[in-house]
Amino acid sequence: MPLRRVVLLLAVVATACAPGPNLTADADGRVDPTTTTTPPGESTTTTTTVPLDEPTLPTLPEIEPGPVDDAPPGPVDPIDGRAALQNRAVTIRADEEVIDVATTGLPTQPTWSRDGERLVFLTNRNGVSAVVVTDPDGTVIAEQVATRPYFFFSWSHDGSRIAALGPGDESTTLDILDADGAVLHTDVAEAQSLWIAWDPEALRIAVHADERLLRVDADGTTTDLGEVGLQFFAPKWIPGRNEILLVVDIEGTETLVRRGLDGGDTLFALGSVETETSIVVNPDGRTAALTILFDVEGGGGGVGERIALGPPLVQETPARSGRVDIIDLDTGERVPVFTGHALWVEWNPDGDRLLLGTTDIAEGTGAWWVYEHDDPFADAAAEVEPTVTLAVASYVPTRVFLASYLVFADQFVEQPRLWAPTGDQFIYTTDTTDGGWAMAAALDDLGRPDKIGPAAVAFWSPVG
Repeated sequence: MPLRRVVLLLAVVATACAPGPNLTADADGRVDPTTTTTPPGESTTTTTTVPLDEPTLPTLPEIEPGPVDDAPPGPVDPIDGRAALQNRAVTIRADEEVIDVATTGLPTQPTWSRDGERLVFLTNRNGVSAVVVTDPDGTVIAEQVATRPYFFFSWSHDGSRIAALGPGDESTTLDILDADGAVLHTDVAEAQSLWIAWDPEALRIAVHADERLLRVDADGTTTDLGEVGLQFFAPKWIPGRNEILLVVDIEGTETLVRRGLDGGDTLFALGSVETETSIVVNPDGRTAALTILFDVEGGGGGVGERIALGPPLVQETPARSGRVDIIDLDTGERVPVFTGHALWVEWNPDGDRLLLGTTDIAEGTGAWWVYEHDDPFADAAAEVEPTVTLAVASYVPTRVFLASYLVFADQFVEQPRLWAPTGDQFIYTTDTTDGGWAMAAALDDLGRPDKIGPAAVAFWSPVG
């Protein structure tokens, strides 16, 4: 298992939080721009603070999973769109077609390009890894011997580059591939904790490497933008702003900030968060969903830790809970919209629905919820309860989806899509007595998901 994953599974953000070198704060953890300091050799950073009151959580429904329905063998249902299914081979579903991609070796990490024109995945046969790129109909465009056994792919927004993370000599390493999977730049960045995000408007990448923030430009040049003070946080680009969202350490307080990557950028602090916080920016660029996880008192065992490392562990691990907030990226105003142990959180393409994948700690099962996002701030002012729908009463995450994706949803949710491009149905996989199956749940027909086919993981193409 790659070191990055071992570290995450065994000590998720249990790292020392050293204060950032060029930020100071008052007693409430808020940045004081008059006392900002600049270490020698680093560019000056102006800091702006947005005042933020602590939110009051509404009373929201607790997760009460029902029985898991096994998907019996038999014919699969037609689908409206196109999806990639990973099992012992890669299968592409389109309408009523079932296309088996003709490759050798066990496949992993099927990832659609953002325009849906290409699919990349890794295969491994007898210890030899290869990067395979196909067209939307499964025809192989290129197959390259892989520099390393990659465990994460992310396409640039223009479809010309693939960022690939894999094990290096001592830690996780970032390579950049071309659209055919051939290496353009190798060993671009290396760290024990390595998280990346492509700029929507340029061929550059924001990289959170251990406790530092980096920028990787189109030619592979890496620029060090200074210390963050925390590990295990994935940066997220804000559409239309030329800025990222990131959690940093400010005087010992985990703080959500908005900043650019050009050097000397203004830093906007948007309030404090918790040690484990993930970010999903709304496609409109005006709001974001914050997923905050924390331990709670009581028995149980963390479902992610139990299953991802193999059979259930005999010792108890902390029970987890959490909440999901919507934050205004201009004002810092936050509205809590969900209470529960949410791991996978994903906006649909229109940004008006939020898919929430939760887990039941004791049972090792999960549930899918959908939050209807209209104007949460107006609803909060009018004291209207958020509209959260239980979309799937219960499911059992497949081992592959849980260990390789769900635990790392903070990174993966940017690109592999569970939402269909129409934004009114989503795909998921569940363990059954017949093995892993991909199912599609339509929001106008909840409780009656369609069978898509045998699969350990499945993702919609971004286009139909």
